[in-house]
Formats: sequence, structure tokens, C-alpha cells
Amino acid sequence: MHESMKRLQEVAKTDRNSDISRDLNVGASTVANWVKRGVSKEGALAAAAKYGGDANYILDGVQDIKPSIASLRSKIHAIQNGDAHDMPAPVGTVNIPMAETSDEVPILSWVAAGSWSNVDAVTFDDAIGRISRPNNLSKNGFALIVRGESMLPKFDPDDIIYVEPQTGLFALKNNDLVIVQCNNDTEATFKQLVLGETSEDMYLRPLNPNWHEQRMTPMGDCNLVGKVVGKYVEY
Repeated sequence: MHESMKRLQEVAKTDRNSDISRDLNVGASTVANWVKRGVSKEGALAAAAKYGGDANYILDGVQDIKPSIASLRSKIHAIQNGDAHDMPAPVGTVNIPMAETSDEVPILSWVAAGSWSNVDAVTFDDAIGRISRPNNLSKNGFALIVRGESMLPKFDPDDIIYVEPQTGLFALKNNDLVIVQCNNDTEATFKQLVLGETSEDMYLRPLNPNWHEQRMTPMGDCNLVGKVVGKYVEY
């Protein structure tokens, strides 16, 4: 058994009735893969949020609770405890209105998002977690946890974004934020759309002006996964 899986089981002992597959909403095959190859970063984050543990400890045995992980944990716990509607929104953010009888949205890994197609519906079997659904998201919508700093300053690492997959390519507007899967990449990526003079002139770029890679990628080289329609903020 991989060492990170042993540490995950150790952290999960905080819940006497714990079943990792059930608690983290992942399939048995995912857990079996963790046993052989190690727990994924997304799985460690989900486990840390669920059990109140330390994602860094699960991954490499080092105790180091970073603020971003603690923030994500508090968001998930607030949702689970039904407190999300009562938390004040931080200054400078836009509140996403929640339905009166809001259901939940699966949080996917970037690998799962990259393999999404409009033939295969997103299900909780593919999820690493779940979060409340906003009014403006269809039943096939899902969420992602932002990675890296390419979309600063609007999106920080570990922010949770909502993705609407039921969006046509030619319905998109200039400066829309999109999730795409490019060339032979196995993972999806987060970019801003730039429109040219014709409908075929579509490009992708990062929001962060200081990002090391500023070259715009032709949209024609990528498949549209969905449009980003919101960001989870604490209420």
C-alpha cells in the first residue's frame, strides 16, 4: 500500500464511521489507484476538508497547513453545516445568489474536466467533493478548484469556480472566461477568450499580466469544456 494512502487512512480515523470512497464521493477504482500509486492532490485536499486533516501530511508526511488549504476547508465545512448563506461576502466580491432549495454541484479534478464531453454527463462518481449550486448553473454544471497563478488577480489558487458546460462556442463573447482542453492534453485549463475580427479568430490568454507564458493560443486548437459563470465566495 502506498504511504500516502496509509496517511489518508490515519487522518480518516477522526471519523469513526468513515469509508473513504463514500466520504469523498469517489469510485472504488479511484481508491484502488490511490492504494497503488498514491493519493492525488485533489483527493488530499478533499480529505483534508472532510476530516479536518492536513493535505500536505497525506501527500508527503509533512505537517504544514497552508492558509489556502485552511480557507478551502472552512468553505466546505460551512456548506456542510448549512452556514453558507449567513457568512458575509468579502469586500470587492459579487455574491452568487443561491436557490431557496439549492442542491449540490460536483467538484471535479482537472483530469476529469479534460475528459468531459457533451455525450457523458457529469456525475458525483467523478467528483472529489461537492458544493452548493448557484441559480445560474444548469443541472450538468460542475465546479473546479483553481490551480496556479495564471489567472491572478481575479482568481487565486484554491478558489472554487463554477463551470457551465451547456454553452455553444459561438455564443461566447470577448473576454469570457472558459475551460478548455487543448491538443492532446489530458487535463483541462482555465483561460480568457479573446475574439478577433472574424468568428474564426478566437484566442486564449491568461489573466495574470506577470504570468511567464503570455503567448495567446488559437482557440481552434482546443475543445470547449464550458464557460466559467461564477466563483464561490463565503457568505
